[in-house]
Amino acid sequence: MPRQLPISILLVASAVPTVVQAEMHAGPQVPVPAGIRVPKNGVTIPMQDFGGRPVVELKINDQGPYRFILDSGATITMVTDELSRELSLNSPTGMRVAAVGGGPAPAIVAIREVRIGDATLQDLIAAIMPLGNLLKEKNAPRGVLSAASFAGYLLIYDYPRKRISIREGELEHVDSKSVFQYTEDQVLPTVPVRIAGHDTHVHLDTGSPFGLTLPVRFLSELPLASPPKESGKARTHAGEFPVSIARVDGAIELGKYKIDTQEVRFSDARPGPAPAVGNIGYEVLRHFVVTLDSKNRCIRLDR
Repeated sequence: MPRQLPISILLVASAVPTVVQAEMHAGPQVPVPAGIRVPKNGVTIPMQDFGGRPVVELKINDQGPYRFILDSGATITMVTDELSRELSLNSPTGMRVAAVGGGPAPAIVAIREVRIGDATLQDLIAAIMPLGNLLKEKNAPRGVLSAASFAGYLLIYDYPRKRISIREGELEHVDSKSVFQYTEDQVLPTVPVRIAGHDTHVHLDTGSPFGLTLPVRFLSELPLASPPKESGKARTHAGEFPVSIARVDGAIELGKYKIDTQEVRFSDARPGPAPAVGNIGYEVLRHFVVTLDSKNRCIRLDR
């Protein structure tokens, strides 16, 4: 399985042409689908994989199926420019998406229906992104489906069983141990982590193939078991950022769970002027069942 593909989203290898992080993460916020239909007993579909990113098959306007990355780190659904032309998708009247990080505003299109198994999203807005040049692998995904599209339902990433479920319900009893609340200011799903006794919050990012990534300032704040080593660069609208890897001398905890690895990536990569936050991706999440309740801004982790 490829580990560091050009569409590594937050961290892009230096050999890859410049990629805008905002194209894949923390994109402009748009309204949720006008309608969501899920059978009473829910929907469960296979979780495919693309370099450590969960992929689902879906149909758009009764055409397809197409493979899409199902990404908790994307606030807007994205389709490749090639697929947009193939489907003859049109821009909605009187609606624009603001630019992110100083770059040009992306073009947006209206999608009448997205069907995932027996679940449907109706009247969905998506951004057109030039992802085709980045997704050159055989049978590569044709876009990114935002996990925020399922407001009012539970979206469940069952990594151990390699399946995705969508069903009615909501998360309750937030305890900050296995069920976490994040605020509107945090925008993306966010969880608390403790690294060698230091507390912070990071994005829970199903679109990242890596483990734990922290802002560079933690290199001087954390006890390290090994000196940091350079590992390429990340390029975004906000600039070009070095990436380092080091082992932390101490436990890494996610709520009540102890994370098995001590290797951490450090980078200040971000889509715009906001400070870097960091994220947790596949190398950690693959051991969990992750449940997202985007309406109530809650996350549950079960291992």
